[in-house]
Amino acid sequence: MSFLHALARQRRHALAAMLVAGAACFSPHACAQDGDGSDSASVTELVRKFLDAQSRHDVPTLRNLTAEQFVEISPLGEVDPRDKMLGFYAGEASPTRPVITVDERQVRIFGDSAIVTVKLSFNAGGQARSLRASFVAHKDGAQWKLVSAQHTSMRPAKS
Repeated sequence: MSFLHALARQRRHALAAMLVAGAACFSPHACAQDGDGSDSASVTELVRKFLDAQSRHDVPTLRNLTAEQFVEISPLGEVDPRDKMLGFYAGEASPTRPVITVDERQVRIFGDSAIVTVKLSFNAGGQARSLRASFVAHKDGAQWKLVSAQHTSMRPAKS
């Protein structure tokens, strides 16, 4: 395995642990809401369940919560179709989870589509780090499914 692949795998494990730790911070009342409040609550719960399933490496739940066309983009810019994402979580969950702070949550509803954005902050290797994460969901009938997730690293604050 090349250095870049090893680094990407390490970052992906840290991201999975970080997102799971942040899942508990989601609540329908903590998010900005556009449109129907019940849709905002449903999408918020969908993201919470997704993050929880990532932390537990629960592939059946991840499969149930994501559309067949789901794509995840890592902080390193890797584009992982649903099958690749599911394959990653088929491995063993990491026992080490950093403490994550979730800020700047917003839920936007656009008819049968929704976007959830958050800022995730954590400490990795003694350095403060932050990511922006966005989740796109689509409502098919009465059920919301995730179609996309993207995680973007933020530059460290200048001291």
